[in-house]
This record gives sequence, structure tokens and C-alpha cells, in this order.
Amino acid sequence: MAKIDWKLTGKVALMTMDQGDNKLNTDMVRSLLNALEAVEKQTEATALVVNSGHTHIWTNGFDIDWILACIEKGDRAVAREFLVADLSLRKRLLTYPMITVAALNGHCFGGGAVLSCCFDFRFMRSDRGFFCIPVVDRQVPILPSTRALLTSVLPVDVYRDLILTGRRLTGLECVDRRVVAAAYNNDELMEKVVAYTEGLNKPRSIVGQMKKVMNAPVVELIEKEIQSFPEGQLLV
Repeated sequence: MAKIDWKLTGKVALMTMDQGDNKLNTDMVRSLLNALEAVEKQTEATALVVNSGHTHIWTNGFDIDWILACIEKGDRAVAREFLVADLSLRKRLLTYPMITVAALNGHCFGGGAVLSCCFDFRFMRSDRGFFCIPVVDRQVPILPSTRALLTSVLPVDVYRDLILTGRRLTGLECVDRRVVAAAYNNDELMEKVVAYTEGLNKPRSIVGQMKKVMNAPVVELIEKEIQSFPEGQLLV
């Protein structure tokens, strides 16, 4: 399994993805789902912060080479299994019964950038790293649930810019364009994020109910796509 570490700091669970550049494949997604389950069931945390053990990458997104190799070898069911699992991870975060915060301490690309939008709040390092969804350059179509997710989180002009141009935004540009709440130098990012998150000590029960209502349109689309995801296609 991919290396996902977590620990408690008061009521905040700090989770670190520590699998190199944290590309999303079946192993990585299952490890994240297992870690989310462990935090929920084994702790009384009311908030979750996720960062990366890599010095300048939060996640490089989908493990595209692996997915395409599966499809080319005829292992289409394997590729579909991952893509469905990734949708399940998005749904899990969107309905997770505690406030979630993505501490983007480096590059956040493609499916990883989409994943970060499943968190309730995002913060980014200001001194290094890009936020980018280069699907137009990869010639990978997006799913209806991805459109619904991104347009529920990002300003419409930013969504259009990211999807149609593949533009790379720096941390400070992400703040300016309201992709993230704030950006800090990497040496203070986690301190600032944890301090912010510690002030969000809200009961799980109400947070879970709120998120189910707030994110219902996206979750409903995800559930439909999980049931009908086409085999042998790469969609984000």
C-alpha cells in the first residue's frame, strides 16, 4: 500500500501523503480511503489537514502512464477500477463528517488539483508550486461531476481558464483568483494551516449533515458515474 501517515494534534488529524510525487493510481487511492476511514473511526478529530511528504509536490495527479499502459495491454477493467475508486474518494471527501483542509505544499496537477477541490478549504505555499488542470493538453475529457465540482468551488472564469488553456497558477495567483484561501512560504504553511484549522472545532454530526446537503448535486452525479463508468476510457 502507498505510504499515508497521520497523527493527531488536539482535535486536528494531520495526514501526509508520502509516496514520492503522490501520483493517483489504485494503490494510492485505496490507501487514502483507508486512512480516511481510520481517522474517522479511531479518533475524535473534528478536522483533517492533508499535505505531502514531497519537498515540492502535493500530487502530480493521475498516474497517466500506468493507466494508458493498462488500456493498451487490454487491462481495461483495471483502469476502470481505478477511475471508479477515484470517484469514490471524491465522494468520501465531499461527505466526510469533519472539516477538511488541503495544505498544498507544492505542485498540484490534473486529477490531484480536482481532488483538492473536494476539500472544504485549500491553502498553498507561495514560494513554489503550480496549480494546474492540463486536460486540454492531455486531450482527456472531463466528467459532468468534475464540471459540477469545479464550478461549485472556483469562479466561473477561473474554471474556464484552467480547463480550456491548461494555465499554471502560482500560489499567489491562486489567492488572487480565489482558488485557495491564502498562500504562505513553505516554512510557515503548516503552522498557519493548523492554527486556522484548530479554530474550526465543529461537531462531526452537523458538519456531515451540512456537507451532504451542500455537495448533494456533485455527489449525485458521482454516484451515477460510478454505476455507469465506461470501460477503456480515460476521463477526469
